[in-house]
Amino acid sequence: RPPPAVATPPRHKSSIIAPASSPSAPPPGFPRLPLLGSLPWFSNLSLPDGSSVQSLDEQHESWAEGTRRHGPVWRVGIPGLGKGISGDLTLCADPREFVKVLQAEGKYPYGAIQLQWPFIVWATKHGRTVGKLFTRSEDWRHIRHGMQKSILPPAAAAGYAAIIGTTGREVVLNAPLWDDAGSFMSRASFDLFAGLALGRRIRASDPRPGASLPEDERFCVDTIEALDLLPDVIQDLPSIAMSSLGLESPMMKRYFRAVSGALDYAEAQVREMLARLDAAEPLSTAEEASYLASTVRTQRAAAAAGAADALTDDEIVASVSVALVASVDTTSSIATWVLAHLAREPEVQQRLREEVAAALQQHAGSLAAVIEEELPYLKAVVRETHRLTPALVISSVKEVDADIDLAGHRIPAGSLVALENHSLQMSEALVEQPRAFRPERWLAGAVAERKGTPAELIDHPLLSAPFSAGARKCPGSRVATLEVRALIAGLVHNWRIGLVDERQATVPYRCQTTIAPTMPRLRYEPLTEESRAVAEGLPPRGGGGVCAP
Repeated sequence: RPPPAVATPPRHKSSIIAPASSPSAPPPGFPRLPLLGSLPWFSNLSLPDGSSVQSLDEQHESWAEGTRRHGPVWRVGIPGLGKGISGDLTLCADPREFVKVLQAEGKYPYGAIQLQWPFIVWATKHGRTVGKLFTRSEDWRHIRHGMQKSILPPAAAAGYAAIIGTTGREVVLNAPLWDDAGSFMSRASFDLFAGLALGRRIRASDPRPGASLPEDERFCVDTIEALDLLPDVIQDLPSIAMSSLGLESPMMKRYFRAVSGALDYAEAQVREMLARLDAAEPLSTAEEASYLASTVRTQRAAAAAGAADALTDDEIVASVSVALVASVDTTSSIATWVLAHLAREPEVQQRLREEVAAALQQHAGSLAAVIEEELPYLKAVVRETHRLTPALVISSVKEVDADIDLAGHRIPAGSLVALENHSLQMSEALVEQPRAFRPERWLAGAVAERKGTPAELIDHPLLSAPFSAGARKCPGSRVATLEVRALIAGLVHNWRIGLVDERQATVPYRCQTTIAPTMPRLRYEPLTEESRAVAEGLPPRGGGGVCAP
């Protein structure tokens, strides 16, 4: 059964945020067995509307159903994802309670990155410096502190708007060249981050022969394959068992080959630019403005000043390389979900187009200036997309270093606790018509009206985006936000986008490292001189997206 994605049933009442009736009681939840965890129960759930969840991949439904059944704090066993022999994991659906988890995460906090045990095994086996970023240690703190200086602060992220805007203006013209909009968004995300990280175009989003170099194309293929395989390997019982014995399952071997190819390419790109910087070779304007050049300048200046915490070249290579590989999934999933909604909501799309057109006119056609500005309706469209169809239902995972109380439930030290962000945002008690796509909910007037009411809980910052929180928050979250704005603003400015088959009622989705829609075929009507030039080069029903006359 293709799970409903754009129209998720609102099954969640105010009990989501009700406190436990028995203070300090252990959380309720599903039974948990050694090795199997809760899979016999959790992967076969009957829903109140008469449908059922038959796979862990139906995450918009399964996690929310657990909260509906058990309340705001509950337990489940997911081998490979949770902790111990039964994969114990505690879910928290109330962001106010989850703040306590963040306050108890300790000096070297746990993050969802620790769940990626196959990558940790690979990095350890091959002695790669990048493995330090997946630890809870002073090594992690040292590299993380150095890598985020040139990308996480608001001013640093804003410094990349120019190159994101310039690249974005180019890549959105390639959308109709792809039959699958999801594949286009993945490749466009590669283009955007490679542009800001390295200061060069890899043109992954242009499928025409000769547009990209073979090695660049191989990097994209390897990275996408590694990201596709990772969640399967994490929860694959044969892989878990064989890994504990120092062996590799066939699935692990495929994953190791893909991640080796992706990281080898990324590291080679970074080392090549390091060599050029050492040789004082001239860089292009884009290269001078890149994240890599900024990081090198910052860290070498720190080393020259005698700073003990300056990153070594190997640590710079590791941090920039892993950012290149990890940059695609969340950005592309968010942007693809936005596009799925806009294609189904022409009035929303037109209102957004008018806002973007006005901003472009105000800024002399500069997409870079537009994405730096927080356009209210664009921001609301992205926020409503996250509410209704999040790219991650589990947006933050932490291990608590001390005993804590969550909604009256005792959570012992050492427990893994995850923030489940979907149930509350689909609650009829807090959201009017929760199945409807209504960006207006997030405009300033609507937010102001919720102040002082129970409904203001949906405005909690922990529910606003899928980038985690605390010391392990995604360091590229702010540039990812700029990239999503560039893709969506550029697309609606250049194209009027609709469904080829307007009868399609729902959009199914697939679970990789994020949740991404399986996109229906789209129709693109050109609206600008640039997009009309692209459309003229395609037959009426060309090899990619359909271009309307």
